[in-house]
Amino acid sequence: MIPNPTGSTAVATNPGYAKLFAELGAGSLAVGIALVVLIPFLRKLITDKAETPPIEVPTTVVPVAGN
Repeated sequence: MIPNPTGSTAVATNPGYAKLFAELGAGSLAVGIALVVLIPFLRKLITDKAETPPIEVPTTVVPVAGN
């Protein structure tokens, strides 16, 4: 997946690394855009859970005889 540039000088290896970092940058931008698009959906999920009151289940109290 990661290219292995041949050569020992910077001039020989720069194109390989430039391509790698361009792909990493494009991937980062794609993830960033996807997260910005998902903000309203995620905010709705967070606020819906916070606004619903918890359901209280009635409990039965059983008296215990003391000694």
